[in-house]
Amino acid sequence: MNVLQLEPERRLTAVLGHELRNPLAAAITGVTLAAELTDAHDPRREFLDRALGDLQRLAGLLRTYLEFGRTGRPRPRAQDLGELLQALARRHGPRVVARVPAGPLTLRIDRDLVERSLDNLVENALAAGAREVRVSVTARADATLLEVEDDGPGVPHEVRARLFEPFVSGRGSSGLGLALVRAAVEAHGGSVTLQPSLRGAHFVLAFPPEP
Repeated sequence: MNVLQLEPERRLTAVLGHELRNPLAAAITGVTLAAELTDAHDPRREFLDRALGDLQRLAGLLRTYLEFGRTGRPRPRAQDLGELLQALARRHGPRVVARVPAGPLTLRIDRDLVERSLDNLVENALAAGAREVRVSVTARADATLLEVEDDGPGVPHEVRARLFEPFVSGRGSSGLGLALVRAAVEAHGGSVTLQPSLRGAHFVLAFPPEP
């Protein structure tokens, strides 16, 4: 299934992005003013700065999803995948381990879409009870692979066949996360699959080689 067949979640994402944009801008303004009125040595300043960074990242993600909802096309730029995975691990804490190559490994991707796709997979694993999530990148002649593996309970058998369809969930969530992962990866010409594993879940995002 290609991204043009994923109209329900793309349309919903665009609507949510539009509705959230103004309240988010107001929140950024409020936190910015609060930080400016707080002395640099105030212990609350660190939390305000962190909240502001998170809000600004969310604003960038909303802009990306609004554009993606309109066009169905990513905005690829060269990205260091090792740095991306390390940033992902830092953001989620010590239960997320990044395995990256020694040197730079770059690929032209829409960072917001791919990073949010990985966030979705990591958040799902942690919410399901995984104690450790491993993210890694491998460059092959035929594809670049981003992998997310965990030691949690795995994906229920009854939802595996429809796992990437909109509004399908094994945990009572919205069921949009994995559909958006698939939409983002397929928009890059790639694929996402759930691989067989003895324990936990093992997702592979495969991106085609650059011409």
